[in-house]
Amino acid sequence: MFGSLTVLAVPVVAVVGFLAYVGHSLSETAPDQAFLTGPPQHPDAMTPLACPERCFGLDAADSMAVSAQDASQLSIGDERYGVGEFEPGTVAAVAPKVGEQWQEVGGDEECAFLPGNAPYFADGAHATSEDPISWVQTWQAGDEMMDIAARVFATTEEASRFMRDLHDRVAACPWQDLDVPAAGGLDTSLIQITAQAAIDVPDEVAAVGWVREGTPGARWRSYVWDLQRGNLVVQVRVLTDGRILEQDVAAFAELQADKLSELEPATP
Repeated sequence: MFGSLTVLAVPVVAVVGFLAYVGHSLSETAPDQAFLTGPPQHPDAMTPLACPERCFGLDAADSMAVSAQDASQLSIGDERYGVGEFEPGTVAAVAPKVGEQWQEVGGDEECAFLPGNAPYFADGAHATSEDPISWVQTWQAGDEMMDIAARVFATTEEASRFMRDLHDRVAACPWQDLDVPAAGGLDTSLIQITAQAAIDVPDEVAAVGWVREGTPGARWRSYVWDLQRGNLVVQVRVLTDGRILEQDVAAFAELQADKLSELEPATP
């Protein structure tokens, strides 16, 4: 379950495939996989980037796009949407519509990080922010999908608060019991949310990772990493029916963290 809110385009907000994201298939395509063990990531960078308040603009996010060779590490070879195919938006232009749908299926406000496909919370006071969002790239092959999105915060401290908030929300949301028609006639969909084990990131990069898991089937797991450097947060999301392993996602997220660390910040 929880396949994909595929891409949200602005100014026309197209909340694509929400029910497909929540729905699932009964056909199990991979055996249950134990999570990687280890403590979760600390939400603060070891040595936060010191620069003017706006270290990066939204154009910096384009540099986080990956090549076919990079995506092949996840066994995903088809670029569905490339850089520049979707206009940037804002949190306020996107989040409320997603938040309405999240409420309709019984989602808790504190767990409103689950349905988004960019670094924002779909419900609550945070959903009114005018921070710009960019949907950088989407790769897809069958029921496997990876996408990259980014958000530019007004200041580094605001981005850091987002990461801490996300870290706390993941810990507070181990389960969500959603009112969504599921296979077998049950009008409920139980999903588990688990913090991912920490990955190796550069000292200037902060990271928060979590996994969403439901009944085995199409896109039954989502692996999500939010990576922060300065005022820029980049989200890497992988949806799989089980063929992409957590260690593959962790290695891919580490490569993206390295790429983020190499972006040239603004100079005073």
